[in-house]
Amino acid sequence: MALAALTVLAVADFAAAAAREDELKRVINRNTGFAHTTRGMNMYTPIALRSCVTDADLPVLRRLLFDRDYVTQLSAAGVLVDMGAGGRAALVSALPEATEYRARSTIQDALREGRSGAEAAQRLPARARERKRIRGCRAAAH
Repeated sequence: MALAALTVLAVADFAAAAAREDELKRVINRNTGFAHTTRGMNMYTPIALRSCVTDADLPVLRRLLFDRDYVTQLSAAGVLVDMGAGGRAALVSALPEATEYRARSTIQDALREGRSGAEAAQRLPARARERKRIRGCRAAAH
């Protein structure tokens, strides 16, 4: 009986983490831009993602470092740096697992540069119309 209960809890936890990962990917995708037909981060991407996450999301952001999508990797790495010591620890712990060059260099760059620019972008004198373009999470951050 106890084993069955643990199995149910493990499956529920995995499903919740997968749902949260999907939600954060949607935030990234809604806040990317295109230049010369190339998809990439813009100043809204890290602001939107950072506004949706808490320390409880560190494991999810760490998993996003290994996503196939480069914009997702960049966004996760930048936000982890902005999250302070816990985020930096997540980056450092992910580095040995980063066997793919792009993921490894993204993590190394984030650690070396020290922040993603989300904090600086928040201070930009943006107009209200521009601020409305930032599309974060639907519900309050977890």
